[in-house]
Amino acid sequence: MSVCRSNVSRMGHLDLSRVSGQVWTKDHPDYEKAAQPHQLAVQQSPEAVAIPTDVEDLRAVLEAVREAGLTLAVQAGGHGASEDLAGSVLVRMDSFDQLTVDEQGRRAVVGAGVRAEALATALAGTALFAATGTSPDVSLVGLTLNGGHSWLSRMVGTSAQTVRRVELLRPDGEHGWVDDSSDPELMRVLRGAGGVLGVVTAIELDLVHAPGAMAGSLTFAPADGPAAWRAMRDAEVDDAVSIFAASMRMPDAPFLPEQVRGKSWVGVQALALDGQVAAIDAVRAAASPLSDQVGPIGPEGVAALTNDPRDAGASAGLSVLLTGLPDEAIDAMLGWHRTDAGAAVVLLGVRRLGGALDRPGRPAIAGTRGATWLMSAIAPMPPGAADATRAALAQLGEVVAPWVAPGGLPTFLGSTERLDRVLTGEDLAALHALRERLGASVIRPTRL
Repeated sequence: MSVCRSNVSRMGHLDLSRVSGQVWTKDHPDYEKAAQPHQLAVQQSPEAVAIPTDVEDLRAVLEAVREAGLTLAVQAGGHGASEDLAGSVLVRMDSFDQLTVDEQGRRAVVGAGVRAEALATALAGTALFAATGTSPDVSLVGLTLNGGHSWLSRMVGTSAQTVRRVELLRPDGEHGWVDDSSDPELMRVLRGAGGVLGVVTAIELDLVHAPGAMAGSLTFAPADGPAAWRAMRDAEVDDAVSIFAASMRMPDAPFLPEQVRGKSWVGVQALALDGQVAAIDAVRAAASPLSDQVGPIGPEGVAALTNDPRDAGASAGLSVLLTGLPDEAIDAMLGWHRTDAGAAVVLLGVRRLGGALDRPGRPAIAGTRGATWLMSAIAPMPPGAADATRAALAQLGEVVAPWVAPGGLPTFLGSTERLDRVLTGEDLAALHALRERLGASVIRPTRL
């Protein structure tokens, strides 16, 4: 019996006494900490929080939730938290930490509790890269099954495109692997909206062998930003090369390191799986970099390219697909970021799309086909600043509106946005039809 269990194992008619893993009910002193997501802008109040130890324990939680007439919400760390979860039991998947790498087959099996950093560490020295995104501590299953964009996307497509099969606990309690042969429509919807059809316990992913991978990172003064972004846009690259660019504007906050506190700069990063980093040469020739780093890179070093923050915090974001990145768009975005309103946004970035993203190899419910750039912005929300932060992001949305393309990836949805912002009506209908077929009303319809 877990030491975290409340003295009262039955809360109303929710009976979790059959669960052998950790359980926190609302009367437990550690309940609020257990329910807290990584995204602190969202306050979660589930009826209870559970960490089942294995599949049988997970079934026990599922049955207790069904008997109580509640819903089950699954979360690893809560980077994508979006709702308060009232009426649901929150399940954290920490115990599902299976991680195996098949070097010869160039694939990996990753449990739902595994974070991106763990896979990167396991791949160190193998020259095998995974489509894991930019943050080292997000759940790989959550990132991947919500679409996911990575440094490999121009070569392999979205992160969801690398999923070979999914291990799923269905709402009826059946547990096992599903793939494109056994249930093609289920796999199509799992690749983009997997969290509302059942409980995914593991996925099997393709890996890319790139022994000659090279990476480059340049930084520029804000005044050189437009020239650097134009050169980055105009650089000729093949599908093995991905380019990200960002405008950074850090607040003058005492908790930040002195070297970045109150500072602004523009960065351009590239990852070339084939070792061809000529795109960096073109950007370097267009402006004078403040820093200039180019060299070989292994799978364990990819997350450091963008140096995403790891601490939990309250933030808001905006992400849209763009039809193009003309000079007018570059000037509008970078110009806005230097205004008083733009000070709310610490990162305003663009990522080149195309390549394999326009040629999906496996059926998926979400994608970026037809768009040429992905724009994203991140703004912290200190106490009392929520309205001002959201107003600044809305203003940025108006700035880029002339170049916005339809669609998007659920991975990049803001904390208050729903799936209908990025999915077509046809795909939403397919998602609801699958929930009906699987009897998934017991699974919380997050973002639906």
